[in-house]
Amino acid sequence: MVRVKKIIIGILAVLVLLNLAVVGGLWYLRSKGSESIRSENQTNREGYYVNYQGKEYRYNDDMINILLLGIDKKGNIEDEVQGIQGLADTIILVSLDTTNNNLYMTAIPRDTMVEIRQTDVEGNFVQTTQDKLTLQYGYGKDARESNELMAKTVSNLMRNLPIQRYCTINLDAIPILNDTIGGVDVTALETVQTSSGTVYFTEGEPVHLMGDDARKYIQIRDVNQIGSAMGRLNRQKQYINAFYSQAVQAVKKDLGLPLGLYNALQPYMYTNLTLEDVTYLGTEMLNMHFNPEQLTQIPGEAVFDENYHGGRTVFRVDEDGLQKWIMDTYYTEVTPEEEEQ
Repeated sequence: MVRVKKIIIGILAVLVLLNLAVVGGLWYLRSKGSESIRSENQTNREGYYVNYQGKEYRYNDDMINILLLGIDKKGNIEDEVQGIQGLADTIILVSLDTTNNNLYMTAIPRDTMVEIRQTDVEGNFVQTTQDKLTLQYGYGKDARESNELMAKTVSNLMRNLPIQRYCTINLDAIPILNDTIGGVDVTALETVQTSSGTVYFTEGEPVHLMGDDARKYIQIRDVNQIGSAMGRLNRQKQYINAFYSQAVQAVKKDLGLPLGLYNALQPYMYTNLTLEDVTYLGTEMLNMHFNPEQLTQIPGEAVFDENYHGGRTVFRVDEDGLQKWIMDTYYTEVTPEEEEQ
């Protein structure tokens, strides 16, 4: 009996040590991720103080901004050739306010007209031109450069807003993300069909998305229908909101889930997020307040431009509205006491 007790105690001791090792490892990764991301805020201060409508504002230095991109490409994301590696069909700026524990997601329409940087096949700068934001991704000579071009262009659009990290996934990543958290429930916002007439979802239909159905719901649109990209963007926003709620619950049950996903997505993802970053951000998001009102779209209007390539829908930004929204979300007014200091 004494021998049995010793064996049981030994097993329990090993289990405790293993648990401490896992917890300690997660704590270490989280600490390193926090240090890495926050150190960039200290060095990237362009536009830190700004004047707006006669008052001085200070950028919230505890804001972490991550650019999420979805590109219409399958296979290994590193297999890229300039100009044909896919368009950026989904563009979301995720902002974590770690001071007030608020999470914001901002959708930027793919058809947003911006100043993009054109490069040659060697990656050398050629010229800037006004064109759709979705096209900027194609000018990188590889995945890293495509991401950096997109991050810079979005930062410029958002008045030099610092973007600390970026993450791009392709079509093959969507079923993995979706199924890892057990699928996502939505009610179809519109009838989803291809230009050939194939119908996948009917407006008002409740659907539990699993596998490739998740990809179909947020990707497919009738390209012959004017404004179909905006309808798809609304579906993407709906899906992201539902996905986030489900994902938070899944991570609470398994804190190692973000790391597992990070590894599973490697062939279909390009990012400058490290394992440390993922661990830190995954645990931070558990404490974040998020509601549908915090999933917004930049101010502007989708219009038909007959002069753009023979007639296409483009998204024109409301510049004044965007400036006000940026100030309200990312900046705080400097008090008289702070000005004296």
